[in-house]
Amino acid sequence: MIPGMHNELCSLLHELTSIPGISGHEDQIARTLAAQLRLYSDEVTIDALGNVIARRGSGTGRKIAICAHIDTVGLMIKRKIAEGMFGVTRIGGVNLKAMPGTRVIVGEQAGVIGVRSQHQAQANDAAVTSDEDLHVLVAADAEIEITTPVHYAPQFTELSDNMLVSPYLDNRAGCAVLLETARRLPESSPQTVYFIGTTQEETTCAGAMSVLQRVQPDACLFVDGTVSYDTPDTRGKGSVALGQGPVLTSFLYVSGLNGWHADPLLRSYLKQVAIEAGIEYQQDAIHGLMSDSRVAGWLGLSSAIIGVPMRGKHSAAEVCNLNDLEQAIKLLLAVLSTPLPTLQRG
Repeated sequence: MIPGMHNELCSLLHELTSIPGISGHEDQIARTLAAQLRLYSDEVTIDALGNVIARRGSGTGRKIAICAHIDTVGLMIKRKIAEGMFGVTRIGGVNLKAMPGTRVIVGEQAGVIGVRSQHQAQANDAAVTSDEDLHVLVAADAEIEITTPVHYAPQFTELSDNMLVSPYLDNRAGCAVLLETARRLPESSPQTVYFIGTTQEETTCAGAMSVLQRVQPDACLFVDGTVSYDTPDTRGKGSVALGQGPVLTSFLYVSGLNGWHADPLLRSYLKQVAIEAGIEYQQDAIHGLMSDSRVAGWLGLSSAIIGVPMRGKHSAAEVCNLNDLEQAIKLLLAVLSTPLPTLQRG
């Protein structure tokens, strides 16, 4: 990666990961995203759900939406246990086993998730399975209201030239890709592009549902964190690894009717563009992961995911590789530089 680009992406991620925004409480990150997108867009608005919608182009003709969710997982104060000690409820799929001892911010107050002393260890200490197993500690005189949001404290660390560790890389990495694509996109584009920061992805997907229903793009590309299989506990379960390029996902599934399929024509087009431009990419089909992309299916819209592989998702120590972000940006720029093909099936 070019050193200047490395520094710009690092600085941008450092800024974005420090801004709170648990699902349903995205106002601060929405304002930041909107302010930066105004530098590169013809029109930027924030709607009633907090979605950021930036339009580049006339709004007529064929339309592409590039979406990245701006909310994060977190906690919310549920009950008071004692002075300076509170019970919590989860907002989104918090990584419970990684929570004890984690530094957090409770509203504006510094705090920590309580952890049992090793001298009082019990056999099931590693089995954090529910909200009831967690409690938050803050200053005894802190005034904390029930329903106060709790988010991970900023802990941005650069491990090497390309490897980063931080809370909320899911999906502030996607937001960084969105912003850098908007910044580098040439003035003239063969279609109208909507850069959209969606809200509530970690809980309801209501943000994406609302904004995509209104915009009605011809194609939706979702930039989001995805899983990797390059740690001792995940090797052999898939082929995705950090540093090998973005992931063109074909299938997501959680349970019941909660699933999503990529439009095969759109995904094939992304692969064709990547190959022609010499851009690295990976592929995956995943059980146990979901995305805003599911609402595109509900709305009958063509969609594909450009995933940023990560380790430790939904913990305070998510890990990503800047090369994957850079390749995702290059892929989006290549896609946006030529007219979108007709995605007619049948």
